[in-house]
This record gives sequence, C-alpha cells and structure tokens, in this order.
Amino acid sequence: MKKQTRICYLFVVLFLLQVILTIKIWWSQGLVLPLIVFPGMSFFFLLYLRYLLGYNLKQSPSEPLFVLRRSGLGTGLNPQNPLGYKLSLLLVMGVLVLLFCLTLLVFLGK
Repeated sequence: MKKQTRICYLFVVLFLLQVILTIKIWWSQGLVLPLIVFPGMSFFFLLYLRYLLGYNLKQSPSEPLFVLRRSGLGTGLNPQNPLGYKLSLLLVMGVLVLLFCLTLLVFLGK
C-alpha cells in the first residue's frame, strides 16, 4: 500500500470520527453550528488532500513557488514546485487536524 493512500485513509477515519462526535454534540447539547460547519469544511479539505496526494506532475525546483490563480484574484502555491507541494500538504493536513481538535473541544466543553 502506498504511503499516500495510508495518509488519505488516516484522514478519512478522522473525518468519520468527527462526524460521529458532531452527531453526539447535536444530540447532547443541541448545537447545530458544529454539525454543519466542521464536517463540511473537513470534507472540502479532505477532497483537496486527495487531489494533492494524487498529484503526479513533474516537479521542478525551477518552477516559481507562487503562481497566479486560474480563477479569481491573487496568487496560490504552485504544487509543481517541490517546496510548494510540501507546504500545500502541510497546510491542508494542519487544517484537518485543527478542525478535528475543535470538534473534540466542543464535545468535551460541556
């Protein structure tokens, strides 16, 4: 099994735990906001993580770190640059762990 698949499965398990905790929060405390926001955002970032892990274009250090976005305004990290790819992965994984921890704190809060 590839390392990328294991990472994706780990975050899928965290997502499912987050959904279970959110349903328990909703039943016990009646909070609706975590039921909608935290798993929804986690699902979006989980899909983006899956996209990044499946990304296999040629990477080159000569590629710029930041590139103009295809849609919208501004710049974004370039996954064709090795540092940009690693920073993108760390950012997405960090957001997923943060959302899981926030759900866990809400569950343990009351």
